[in-house]
Order: sequence, then structure tokens, then C-alpha cells
Amino acid sequence: MASTLKRPSAKKTSAAKATATAAKKRTASRSKTVSKKQAAASDDQQEIDKMLSLAAETFRVMSAPMRLKIINCLCQEEKNVGQLLEEINTTQPNMSQHLNTLYKAQIIGKRRDGVQIYYRIINDRVVTLCRAVCTQIAIDSDLPHPP
Repeated sequence: MASTLKRPSAKKTSAAKATATAAKKRTASRSKTVSKKQAAASDDQQEIDKMLSLAAETFRVMSAPMRLKIINCLCQEEKNVGQLLEEINTTQPNMSQHLNTLYKAQIIGKRRDGVQIYYRIINDRVVTLCRAVCTQIAIDSDLPHPP
């Protein structure tokens, strides 16, 4: 026995097409919303990565005890290399190398007065960070607190 197939009416076909088109638009709209959220999350992650990279670089520069001694000496006032050498037991070439590293990292600045070069702290956040860490270490180990 042969079965007969009914053809859907034109109204039903166009309604189905309209429904399918609307569903595709909703899906596309959701996809765009998700893509925007993913892009925003990606941008946020890139900013976080950049911030952490800068923090790691700051910690790298400050990881040398000699540099921390220099920062500590410069906290109150600017000093020249001779004055720093009076307070810190090291050689002049070693002192100059550490001063140059701190200068390149934009932690200290310098100015020339005749033949003397005076160094000063230009990044106060580094001083705040050093004080916070040193104070916490002093508290934890019963050492005298830094000034």
C-alpha cells in the first residue's frame, strides 16, 4: 500500500523558517555576549599578568641585600657615593653597580652637583614595601623594628 505524503502549507513552512531564524539570531546574540565577556576576561587577565610581572621585577631588583641597604640609607635624605660608602661596607665599584641597577629600575634618581652625584628615592612605594616587610620580619623574629 502506498502512503501519501502531505505537503506542509506555505504558512507553516514560513512560520517554521521565522522561528528558526529567530533562534539563530538569539544564539548569535548569546554567542556575541559570551565573546564580549571572554574578551573582557582576557583583557583583565592580561592586565593582571602585566601587574604581576612588574611586581616580580620590583622584587627581583630588591632581592639583593646591598640594594636594600642603599634604599634604607636613602630613606631620610639624598646622599652621594662617598656618604653611602661611609654607612655601607662595600667597594666603590660594587656600590656603583647596585646604584645603577636601582636607577635603571626607577627606584632612585640622581642629580649632579659639580663632580658629586647625589642619589635619592623617587619610588616611595618601594620604601613603603621595604618598611612593611622589614617590620613584619622584625615582629616575627623579635628583632628591633626599622625606623
